[in-house]
Amino acid sequence: MSAVDQGSNAGVSVNAGSAVAIANLLRNHKELKQRQGLFQAKQTDFFRYKRFVRALHSEEYANKSASQPEVYPPVPSSKIEDQLKSREIFIQLIKAQLVIPVKKLHSQECKQHGLKPSKDFPNLIVSNKAQLDADEYFVWNYNPKTYMDYVIVIGVVSIILALVCYPLWPQSMRRGSYYVSLGAFGLLAAFFIVAIARLILYVLSLAVYKDVGGFWIFPNLFEDCGVLESFKPFYGFGEKTTYSYIKKMKRMKKKQAKRETHKKKAIDEKTVQN
Repeated sequence: MSAVDQGSNAGVSVNAGSAVAIANLLRNHKELKQRQGLFQAKQTDFFRYKRFVRALHSEEYANKSASQPEVYPPVPSSKIEDQLKSREIFIQLIKAQLVIPVKKLHSQECKQHGLKPSKDFPNLIVSNKAQLDADEYFVWNYNPKTYMDYVIVIGVVSIILALVCYPLWPQSMRRGSYYVSLGAFGLLAAFFIVAIARLILYVLSLAVYKDVGGFWIFPNLFEDCGVLESFKPFYGFGEKTTYSYIKKMKRMKKKQAKRETHKKKAIDEKTVQN
């Protein structure tokens, strides 16, 4: 019997409406420490079950529970009752398909499932067993609407209506839109000129700076980063100044630090046993 089946017999009632309210409250909670992963070819937030339990003990949830206990069930102080209540709440989120149990794949496992490994985002697949263990992974299947979503929709509709009504624009607005379009084409042309110039300069610099990977103007121009970061730094040598390389080195340092921490813990445990 799976953990979901066991938890559903705990005798604690959490309805579907309450599950949606809880999901809305905890969807972007800091205690979840969510990461981005690839699930069904889309970037999705995922988290560990133990992080969800910690979010249930947060001040935000406690305040909501005190004011609306029928919607946000209180979490008991007793450890056993606490585990049962947390499991029942989470089970209702699973049953309402607000969260989905997943398994994080390693690089070799990705190839077995026909998925392309990603350096930045781990691949996730649906887990057949919804075991509510502390380190089990889950993804959100719920994205509540924000005020910004409504603003974007209204903005897009307004722009479309404005373009449709172009023949009705006064002459001054038409002249202004003409100059704006010229400026946009100018920026686009400048971008292509910079891209071609940096490539030519790079090819020529290989004769002098081949040992350091060549000379680049705006080494992050085509990197996966923000607009301003694409033009920083102004120049660089090889790939060591690129955004992806720096991110890769940070990731390697983080993994190395974790290995050293686990190794130190293992040595300490061994020392205590002896």
